[in-house]
Amino acid sequence: VYSKRQLFEVMVGFWSDHLNISINKGDCLYFKPSDDRLVVRPHALGNFRDLIHASVLSPAMLVYLDGKENKKPTPDSIPNENAARELLELHTLGVRGGYTQKDVYETARCLTGWTIQTGWQRGKENFQPSLHDNGEKTVLGHKIEAGLYEKDLEKLLDIVCYHPSTAQHIATKLVHKFVSDD
Repeated sequence: VYSKRQLFEVMVGFWSDHLNISINKGDCLYFKPSDDRLVVRPHALGNFRDLIHASVLSPAMLVYLDGKENKKPTPDSIPNENAARELLELHTLGVRGGYTQKDVYETARCLTGWTIQTGWQRGKENFQPSLHDNGEKTVLGHKIEAGLYEKDLEKLLDIVCYHPSTAQHIATKLVHKFVSDD
């Protein structure tokens, strides 16, 4: 209330709620303050895609949504869909955003291989090519060609962040926040 940057602080609260991370899971207690400082605050009034990119790779989010466990070391491995479902359902497109279970699975494949470093630079996001599903994927009707490795994330974010359902979902949440926040 007394801030000289009230809009900024309201948006920090909005994005922190939107990209919710509970401190009760694993190392989130330790990673959440860094997420607030390095993800939410720098992007609170910035570009949405940049915010989502930072959030997906945030160690706090990688722990909270089990992204660090999303691996596909063998062709028979099934990726963990938790982070993919949250990305589509809550962070971008919304519950009625027009995605299918197949889109969730393909999104999970795009997100494989991202882990958190141990030892030197402990707690930093890290991409492990050997744990990534490097095959061709199709998300929301868009093909992501094989062989892109960590660039799958960039293609995926372009697809979901610029999708019309994402604009509708985020705009609706912002209107509720600024017009009828209960």
